[in-house]
Amino acid sequence: MASMEALFTTLKTLRLQGSIFSRAQLQAPWGVHTLGSERAIFHVVTQGQAWLRPKGQAPIPLQTGDLAVMMQGQEHIISDAQAGPARHITRFQAPVGDDGLPCLSNNADGEQTALLCGTLTFDPGAAPFIARHLPGVLHAASGSTAPWLDTSLRMLAEDVGGQTQGSAGQAIAGRLAEVLFIQVLRRMAAQDSPPPWLQALSDPQIGRALALLHQSPQNAWTAQTLAARAGMSRSSFFQRFQALLGETPTAYLTRWRMTVACGAMQDPGAGLFEVAQAVGYASEAAFSRAFKREMGQPPSQWRAALG
Repeated sequence: MASMEALFTTLKTLRLQGSIFSRAQLQAPWGVHTLGSERAIFHVVTQGQAWLRPKGQAPIPLQTGDLAVMMQGQEHIISDAQAGPARHITRFQAPVGDDGLPCLSNNADGEQTALLCGTLTFDPGAAPFIARHLPGVLHAASGSTAPWLDTSLRMLAEDVGGQTQGSAGQAIAGRLAEVLFIQVLRRMAAQDSPPPWLQALSDPQIGRALALLHQSPQNAWTAQTLAARAGMSRSSFFQRFQALLGETPTAYLTRWRMTVACGAMQDPGAGLFEVAQAVGYASEAAFSRAFKREMGQPPSQWRAALG
């Protein structure tokens, strides 16, 4: 499985935050259309079954215990059937429960499905990194779940269902949503054909090197020093790294440094020279050149766009 240490380090830097925005208790037939969001959207099926129908992609069957994440917040339909009509989410009844969350409902009398729906947000500068290394839709099927997922889903359902109320309940639900995402990535890494980035994190030697890069981007890492820390020859390390990730260690390190820098620049008190040093550049000018090559604009312009 993917290194928990490496995943925690990575997602902490990307400033992962989770939240729950609604529950749903729907009787067949039903179909909910969501136009999409700038945030990643996830659905957990806590009872029954559903079909997730991302725009432009094949429908994905979901069973009780399944969790699906649309990393780019894609427009989608979630419904009881593989095809058929759907109403926009705003056209459903959504009374607010004791937990402070709206609960979507309808007037049908068929088989019931219960859902928890939420969002995941990341640092503004993390989008290119995430889009490069993770597929647009992540799906953890109930058939591959371990006790951690069953327990987390149960806790999530109970807390959002009103056992823990108010802001405290929302905080707990948000943390559980974050933990679910981390664990889903770990489970996907254990599948037969995991995404290359998760496969690399799971590799005992390449994963060790990635953890070092993620933890200390300011270090002057080279393929030689990383190979030595991974217990490999330089040539073997370079070949395996590139085979798994499709780029050189230097290119990956540069991309990660820019991602970390974007997070640091959200602090209005952080000067560009300070940010440059934090990600391994000796001067503001060298950092600015690298940032513009990677991100398409100077760091000052990127920062100003944050508002």
